[in-house]
Amino acid sequence: MTGSGSAVFVGAARDCARWLPRVLDNLARLTRFYDRTAFVFAVSDTTDATSCVLREWLDDGRQGKVLDLGHLLERLPLRTERIAEARNACLDEIRGSPWAEYDHLVVADLDDVLAEPLDVESYRRAIAWLEGAPIRAAVFANATPRYYDIWALRHDSWCPDDCWHRIWGRPDSQSFEAAKFREVFARQIELPRHIAPIEVRSAFGGLGLYRMAFARDAEYGGTDGQGREVSEHVAFNESIGRAGGRLHIFPELQVQAPKQHLYEASEFGLRWRTTMRLREAMEYCRPAWRRLVARA
Repeated sequence: MTGSGSAVFVGAARDCARWLPRVLDNLARLTRFYDRTAFVFAVSDTTDATSCVLREWLDDGRQGKVLDLGHLLERLPLRTERIAEARNACLDEIRGSPWAEYDHLVVADLDDVLAEPLDVESYRRAIAWLEGAPIRAAVFANATPRYYDIWALRHDSWCPDDCWHRIWGRPDSQSFEAAKFREVFARQIELPRHIAPIEVRSAFGGLGLYRMAFARDAEYGGTDGQGREVSEHVAFNESIGRAGGRLHIFPELQVQAPKQHLYEASEFGLRWRTTMRLREAMEYCRPAWRRLVARA
């Protein structure tokens, strides 16, 4: 099955070799919806076969490039700075090539987030919805069993601020566990596949589909004005918003939420396990997603 239009798939990678065969299989399945595709991958500070796997995959009849950025850790000690550098390198490569005129930019995580098979028909419907209005600039994946990527999320009521800045800046009287429950776990809600797209100021969740016309002039940033780490996606997405683009989570398009980003009962004592049980019961009776849809 061949589609129409064109897309550039991009991703930043470090020590992802064990996940890449399944991730790349998913990306290959998405290319069926385009006439023309290209791939730009940026690799840095890796100690495994990540670069080799990516190059061999591209050599199998695919158009693209692997950018070896070397050891960024020596120059950029903060992880978010290194990721932003890698993502911006991909954009720079695109801007200097004919790919800058392609229709879509597909930003994908290259680790376990995309290691489970994707429902490609939901991706086709995400394309159709994105193309349904010129002001729609991007759609982002949902996740099962819960939406997990709270750090990249900005939404006026769901997550208006940086969750980790609020955790790091918590009062001395408040424990880390209490702050993390309030700022992260309480916001990791279930979004059913059938609900309408949810407009956000920023999101990601492992897979983002952008109109290239909105994305090619945006920049990723890994720190804020105070030098604190931030999700690199926020600066990128909010610049698109300032340019007039509207961004949405597309609930039907789901990835697998990584376990390390979700609440795990075994890591907490009885008090917090009880707190989570009560919160889950409340969410069952009054689903949090209903408030988000009501505001749409």
